[in-house]
Amino acid sequence: MIELYSWPKHAVPREIAIQIRSYIRIQWPFLNGRTNRIWDVPQRQEGPTTFALVDDEVLVSHTEVNFRTIEFQSQPLKVGGISAVFTYPAFRGTGCAARIVTAATDAIRASDADLAMLFCGAPLEGFYSSCGWAPMKTARVMFGDRENPTLKDDNLVMMLFVSERGRRLRDVLAQEPIYVGSNTW
Repeated sequence: MIELYSWPKHAVPREIAIQIRSYIRIQWPFLNGRTNRIWDVPQRQEGPTTFALVDDEVLVSHTEVNFRTIEFQSQPLKVGGISAVFTYPAFRGTGCAARIVTAATDAIRASDADLAMLFCGAPLEGFYSSCGWAPMKTARVMFGDRENPTLKDDNLVMMLFVSERGRRLRDVLAQEPIYVGSNTW
């Protein structure tokens, strides 16, 4: 039976962590470089939360939720992010992706975040929209060196407006650049 779990990243069971890391190494090899560590413990106090659908010892689907506070319009803005969403091929088409993204989205909605972001390919716009996320096709998300930031332009930006403040900023976020830090999620 497929069960949903969530753990702080540092508490993910090793057998599950190995499966997560193995998938990420194949799908997104640039994310972790050539490190010889199976699982990196978060450096931030408010580390990521891992969501996993597991069938006995087998990882079925995964995502991670991260939070950070950024400065926007000279005020702090708490931003959540979903990253590393995947479902192993044998389980695709069974609703597992929607289940894992919905669990992560619900956790963000229950948090004190103002808004959340994720980045995806254009073909996934409908999927994430069905999970409550809004495409922000004109949003300009910046990252990297603060003095010379890079525009995140290789994926569609999707946002979730969590707090009243986040909802009020929706139109502004669609037009003004938002710097999220040295890296995206």
